Amino acid sequence: MTIGELVNKSGARMRVFDMGRRLEEVTEPVFAAFEQLAAPWPSPYLKHAWVGILSWNPTEPGQHNIWFLKLPLDEQNILQPGPRDAFVAHCLRVAAAPEQKHGDAPCSYRPDQGRMAFFHAQALMALGQPATQFYATARAYLSGDIGWDNWQQLGLQGLAEVVARLGDEHNSQLLANAMPFLPAVPRNALLNFLENVRPDQGLTSAINDALSAVVANGASVADLSAFARALSNSVNDGQRSLLLQALLAHPLASEVELLAAIGSRCWRDLDGVVLKAYLERLSGNLQGEGAFNALVADLLTLPGMRIRVMNLLASGGLSDQLNQAVARLFSLVRTGQGNLQ
Repeated sequence: MTIGELVNKSGARMRVFDMGRRLEEVTEPVFAAFEQLAAPWPSPYLKHAWVGILSWNPTEPGQHNIWFLKLPLDEQNILQPGPRDAFVAHCLRVAAAPEQKHGDAPCSYRPDQGRMAFFHAQALMALGQPATQFYATARAYLSGDIGWDNWQQLGLQGLAEVVARLGDEHNSQLLANAMPFLPAVPRNALLNFLENVRPDQGLTSAINDALSAVVANGASVADLSAFARALSNSVNDGQRSLLLQALLAHPLASEVELLAAIGSRCWRDLDGVVLKAYLERLSGNLQGEGAFNALVADLLTLPGMRIRVMNLLASGGLSDQLNQAVARLFSLVRTGQGNLQ
């Protein structure tokens, strides 16, 4: 029995969300094909499918279940069914004997605060429920009504709900207007949430302008990583490519935090000169060979990335530093001390 069949058998409905590289909904047909081992997980992260599943029964208003699961994948990003089957068996045992203690469900995990807040924001919308009281407070702050320095009273939940409801109440324009005035802490929290949506051109331009101002005043690696994540799914492909080239030319581009953000969130734009710049920076990262090997291996699990990377490596014109890093990685693979999956 699959998770989808388990939910359907109970008479419930469900929504599935990818919780890995960004939080986005996965359609039921895609999830069903994945569970039936007929298709790979579309966006693997660290050799797993990280999913959030919201289920509810239309005949029981106000009642719903939430599961956060980390499902292991094989080398082709196909589900390894054993752990999933163990999770389904656990659920059946709980349903048969709800009064007993059954321990934690197999494959379960707890997302970080930001992921949890955005999932909750998406769940409210899926269930047709109103926003929390934090939403109004966040909108008041982003309007400038309570002072830009008075952000300590804000919660992540309110900011997450504004971003999740970007198309409501002119929220996209609200964020664009607020961007030049935001202190680093609330700004970076918003930028991290924006990776989960598709900022329009107006908001994208405001984010780009804010990035230019931050860089001029001395950006931190956390700042640059947040901007990379925010623009990773924006509407303008050409603008994203130029942004990545600028970030990879920045003095902080050898920091692993920034390189990991680019590799895990902006991978669709890593091609040609941008991919070369990324791998060159990665080969000289400040944490050394282990970080290079881990980030390259993760990149190669993504659809289409293996051929892009291999074509680039075969094209020549790479630095000695990058050639040596690649040679060491392949040496580890040949001796069985590492892998590229």
